[in-house]
Amino acid sequence: KCQRKMDPGHIPDLSYGVVMHSSWTPGLPEMRKYVGGIKYNKKTQFPIIAYRCTRCGYIELYAQVPPAAD
Repeated sequence: KCQRKMDPGHIPDLSYGVVMHSSWTPGLPEMRKYVGGIKYNKKTQFPIIAYRCTRCGYIELYAQVPPAAD
């Protein structure tokens, strides 16, 4: 927004005492019955890369693109 340098970073998620890398998943969340939480497919996860403006603190999030298959 300020047209200043954007520093790369990440947003850690804490789950059951373990710190994980936040990911983007397509579609809306679907609740899991009985055990709680939401359903997900590991194959459709894209790690989130966060960029923060060094002046105003504005944050942009990007889903990391997987490498192209040859």
